[in-house]
Amino acid sequence: MAYSSINNLGWTTMIMTLSPNLAIMNIFTYIIMTTPIFLMMTNMSTKTLQNLTTTWTTSATMTLSTAFLMLSTSGLPPFTGFMPKMLILNELISQKLTTLAALAIMTSLISLLFYLRITYLIMMLTLPTTTTASTKWRTQNQKLQLTTMMIPTALFTTHLIPAIPF
Repeated sequence: MAYSSINNLGWTTMIMTLSPNLAIMNIFTYIIMTTPIFLMMTNMSTKTLQNLTTTWTTSATMTLSTAFLMLSTSGLPPFTGFMPKMLILNELISQKLTTLAALAIMTSLISLLFYLRITYLIMMLTLPTTTTASTKWRTQNQKLQLTTMMIPTALFTTHLIPAIPF
């Protein structure tokens, strides 16, 4: 997630001089998407990628939400994280900075590769009923009111972005 912050900071600084409102919207959207990821990782006691493979036993819903939030953070088109990147690319191209826009797209594809790897580890590597995944029985179930409210906000705010004046 540290590399994700560095990547998103690059997108923000790239557009800061051209459109400060777009840069603020990009950071705000990123914070909305990463906060539930960190809250869920804290709740599931995950510190490494190997820990993510056993999260099915803790909560299948949280595992699915984490995977979708990871894909959203990567900027995959149907999710929320795609909209700020598309608006930034649109602004760069309208300012005749197509080389910078192409470079941003290429680095975004590299970042997408890492997010797809994490999503693959979370969703497809370990089945929910394997015996190696049954060691999470000691995890305390906590009420996650803040996380429960933030997941739909982080995943489905794309339709609100055109209403923000730039």
